[in-house]
Amino acid sequence: MLTFTRDMAAAIFHVLDAKTPYGTYGCTGSGAVKSWSDIARAVFDAANGNGGKVVPVSTADYYASAAGPIAPRPGHSALDLSKLESAGFHMPDWEEELGEYLKML
Repeated sequence: MLTFTRDMAAAIFHVLDAKTPYGTYGCTGSGAVKSWSDIARAVFDAANGNGGKVVPVSTADYYASAAGPIAPRPGHSALDLSKLESAGFHMPDWEEELGEYLKML
């Protein structure tokens, strides 16, 4: 999911100001978990209406022709926001934030 800079900064300052316990906090936009191709499709649809031209590609296919070593990537990499939420911070929905961002352009 997308993470907008202002939201991440707000989350970081909240964790610091609230003096939450030390540790790792997942921080990404909340809302529906989508693939990168789903996100690209949403951006292209909003920007110029041609999201249907976005073609999903698996990670294996994307790196199939790579010349060098490839860092392993998880098949599913959604972050768990529960620790951040238990610290009293809720990340905004990434789809709503994307819509607002694209309106500003």
